[in-house]
Amino acid sequence: MTRPSIVLRSVSKTYWRGRQSITALQNVSFEVSQGELVLLVGPSGSGKTTLLNLVAALDRPDHGDILVDGLDVTRLSRTAAAGFRNERVGMVFQSYNLLPQLTALENILLPMVARRQSNDRRAVELLEAVGLSDRRSHRPSQLSGGEQQRVAIARALVNDPPLILADEPIGNLDDETAHKIIVLLSDACRQRGKTMLLVAHDREMIGPADRVFEIRTGSLMIMERKQTSSVSQRT
Repeated sequence: MTRPSIVLRSVSKTYWRGRQSITALQNVSFEVSQGELVLLVGPSGSGKTTLLNLVAALDRPDHGDILVDGLDVTRLSRTAAAGFRNERVGMVFQSYNLLPQLTALENILLPMVARRQSNDRRAVELLEAVGLSDRRSHRPSQLSGGEQQRVAIARALVNDPPLILADEPIGNLDDETAHKIIVLLSDACRQRGKTMLLVAHDREMIGPADRVFEIRTGSLMIMERKQTSSVSQRT
């Protein structure tokens, strides 16, 4: 039996805006097995990005436990959390988070620098895979939004992390490029045994997913794609 890669147990997260509380996640529990590709869908503000941030140890829940490969990420220090992300997580943010002073190639190599290693060949191969081999020397200001997103995707894959967290990875891409990126991410998951949580506003990317988790107003509905019944659990 495949061991769970991600485990959430009764996770809740509330934010405060002045005196008003906003519940981002409420009593969310699920398990994701190693090598699974899970699609997170739901409207804006439903809690999808919050969930990714919690799994990545960028934020902490108010209640509940989060385990990634057996490691309780909710109890990591800030330094340990940064090390965890660099060693085990590849992240694709909605806002790209590219360093403006670095070229596309240098941005992709950045996670390797943090690990005191460098592999230009790997970075160039990923640039080619996302269709940007002719943009390696361009800085973010010289790239379109879609091109910046593709650089961010290549950067997330460069260290070959076991876990990929992708927040709207094809939101700024045309249909043809979006399809190529989904194939690239899916192949990374299937061929190299990676676990992936992939966020989208709708179900346009259901094709390659093993399961679909729908989040609405902080609650989670798990849709089992490998079974005939559409809904297996509600939290």
